[in-house]
Amino acid sequence: MQRLFVMFPDRMPGLALLLLRCLAAAGVLGTLPGATPFAAGAALVVAVLLAIGWLTPFGALGASALLIHSGGVPWPWPAMPACLLLLGPGAYSLDAQRFGRRVLHRGPGGRGGPHHPKE
Repeated sequence: MQRLFVMFPDRMPGLALLLLRCLAAAGVLGTLPGATPFAAGAALVVAVLLAIGWLTPFGALGASALLIHSGGVPWPWPAMPACLLLLGPGAYSLDAQRFGRRVLHRGPGGRGGPHHPKE
């Protein structure tokens, strides 16, 4: 998952991505009235995935598909999840917690510990 996104931005860009995820989830939940039981269940699952930021690429694809399939929504609504697909979930998501950058700590001895091959 980390290879899909260059970074997981925090601070204001991260908050903007959180807002974008929540708005996309609200747009998907707006398709619930009049939906079939399968479409309603899929919309609930996709909205939860987007809101918590877990498996965001799959949630974004599902949200775009549901919004296009539902019809009757203005054109920017299906584009919002597509933007999430391209930008990534941001630092305030479960994807960032699971697949985000890692910090490597050096062991005692400086260049990788006492068993470093060049020592």
